[in-house]
Amino acid sequence: MAKQKFYAIKAPTGGKIVLSWEECEKLTHGVKGVLFKSFASRLEAQNWLDGISAPVPKGLRIYVDGSFLEGFPKAGWGFIVVENDVEVAHGSGVTVFDAESRNIDGEVMASYQAMKWLEAHDKTAVICHDYEGVARWAKGEWKAKSSIAQKYVEACRPLVHRVSFEKVAAHTGVKWNEAVDQLAKDAIAKAKKGLVEAVPSAQSASEQPAAQPAPSTPAPVAEPMPEPVKDPKTGQMSLPL
Repeated sequence: MAKQKFYAIKAPTGGKIVLSWEECEKLTHGVKGVLFKSFASRLEAQNWLDGISAPVPKGLRIYVDGSFLEGFPKAGWGFIVVENDVEVAHGSGVTVFDAESRNIDGEVMASYQAMKWLEAHDKTAVICHDYEGVARWAKGEWKAKSSIAQKYVEACRPLVHRVSFEKVAAHTGVKWNEAVDQLAKDAIAKAKKGLVEAVPSAQSASEQPAAQPAPSTPAPVAEPMPEPVKDPKTGQMSLPL
């Protein structure tokens, strides 16, 4: 039996707690200036409405997000590394390939690049994401049917041991989730203007990013996910060495 969730809704006219997603969606869909978030208890929901902050999560957490803009072929991606609620690094860019699944391409690229950052720094962390497939595909809970899902699964297979996953509700006022959402959008804006960051894709929070003219085709900020190849004998997909 599914656990009861409590949906807190913040609107300019006041706050309210409802007990089903259907009711929450009915009250929030298309309404400007409204925020909503689900909680495991009524007390947590009420505290959020009252502006009482939850305890700051400890340890290393990486917020990831993707973005897509009509009229631009590639997806934007971004990640922000946070330790004890303080940013320590971030990365962003656009996909090397044209997006086949709109912002989903950016979502999984952000997760992959976050894992690459952890591998480079020999660390483990919680990846905080708002698209469910980021975790489901990586953990093998969803079958990877699309090309982008298959690339993601194969690329992160040797890296996924470094992470656990936590789903964060999109556009509900979560500080770092809102920040990484903007980072992914900004990556597209820079690519459209022909600007590429002159520093590596992942940078310390103390470093100041710079921009410089790029070639007519926007260059990627970080390497793409490697293409899996099919073994003609076994039929299995694997990454080229």
